[in-house]
Amino acid sequence: MRALVTFAVEAEFASWRKLREFKPKQVEDLTVHQAQIGRAQVQVLITGMGSENARRGMQAVATLPQTICISSGFAGALKRDYRVGDILVAHSVQELGGHRTLECARRLNLAAFYAGAKRAKMFLTSSQVIATTEEKKQLGIFADAVDMESYAVIEEARCRSLPAVAIRVISDTVDQEMPIDFSQSVDPRGRVALRGILRQIARRPQRLPAVMRLGLASVRAATVLAEFLDPYIKNLSFRSHGEFPVELRKVAVG
Repeated sequence: MRALVTFAVEAEFASWRKLREFKPKQVEDLTVHQAQIGRAQVQVLITGMGSENARRGMQAVATLPQTICISSGFAGALKRDYRVGDILVAHSVQELGGHRTLECARRLNLAAFYAGAKRAKMFLTSSQVIATTEEKKQLGIFADAVDMESYAVIEEARCRSLPAVAIRVISDTVDQEMPIDFSQSVDPRGRVALRGILRQIARRPQRLPAVMRLGLASVRAATVLAEFLDPYIKNLSFRSHGEFPVELRKVAVG
């Protein structure tokens, strides 16, 4: 099994990189991080924030052999049912303002659910950060969570007949407003610039505590996500080869 996992930014991948030894490989102007997990060869791609960067990244790695695709990273909750650190797996994804809905691969969805993810009816993909609680509650009528890349990743995967699923961790709740405008701190390639964040904090220093709380929550969320994705992919890889992980075989024997 060859699994492609996409994240928007390095912060979403940082905890997993500490957990596993990933080796970098240059593909065009992007870096793909590779590791062996179970029977799976895993490729991690940092696309940059936004659909345009996600599409560009997916197209850049289209020549690499892959058998499944996982759009992963952070998501904002749109319902009060979800807390920071909850892992959600989407049944379908849709662009905000669009009319086409894409369903995720059923096998990958079910495997995530059985691994402990909460099932979400829909993820919305937005072209901008959804910053206010009012916006989140309005969108919560239609969807469970919001991100900025899943629709583009799933659509590109479907164009290649590649089974794909969106699995994300909640990094901010529906009642939590964004303390700064992150869109002002993102470069054209979708990378968050620390300088831009510091500039906004300098203009509104009273928001520093909220920024720090969001940062700590994001670190916790990234850790939970890494601890989910690693065994999820490992178990998928053994099942795809008609095997079971050693720890499960031991349970079955005795």
